[in-house]
Amino acid sequence: MQNLDKKKPLLSDSLATGDNKGFASPKGDQHRDRITRFGILKHRSKQQENYLFSLAKIKENYHADVKNDESIRAMKTAQKLNGCGNFLLFKNFYTIDQIKLAKFQACSEHLLCPFCAGIRASKAIQKYSERVDQVLSENPRLKPVMITFTVKNGVDLRERFTHLIKSFRTLIERRRDYIKKGRGFNEFCKINGAMYSYENTYNEKTNEWHPHIHVFALLDDWIDQDELSQYWQSITGDSMVV
Repeated sequence: MQNLDKKKPLLSDSLATGDNKGFASPKGDQHRDRITRFGILKHRSKQQENYLFSLAKIKENYHADVKNDESIRAMKTAQKLNGCGNFLLFKNFYTIDQIKLAKFQACSEHLLCPFCAGIRASKAIQKYSERVDQVLSENPRLKPVMITFTVKNGVDLRERFTHLIKSFRTLIERRRDYIKKGRGFNEFCKINGAMYSYENTYNEKTNEWHPHIHVFALLDDWIDQDELSQYWQSITGDSMVV
């Protein structure tokens, strides 16, 4: 019988480096830290793999179980994760003191695999960091900020996530109306440009999900946080945490 860890995998921490370059080519003396981050991602990937194997009902009497679509999908995905990150090939460009990741084995299941998700996020961070730096160099008056929008926790992830998405779309549409028609101003309208991502965290003590949105924004003027929080609550009806 295969020994499996059936615990739900841990949520991945932010694994980007302090300069927000993630897994970009570091200086030679930073390579050890990058290897450590790869090790953490591989460990998380193995936890996810074991969890998927448990969903696929891998045990001594597996063949006596009735296979279903969920168990088949879980099995196939777990097998993909099994080989993810098994080898990494680095090239040492010692003349410029950089060590670059040249090749690696990936399963490309970034929605389920922490290793692939980390690689994908790192590439996105590097790409957008370069763009943000360019925009700020051309528009030094803009003010960079981070904003997080939340909704009340709940046990039904689909319902809570849908509520978050609809609320945030309402906020975006009202900003768009103000720009086009010049009416309905709110603090969110001070945003000149932005990028955002969704995150869902799980509390095992309460069995509740906490969906939220992280926004990186460039402002024309500083936002009044209290006013934005109250406005967000008027949209969500259950959260004023911004």
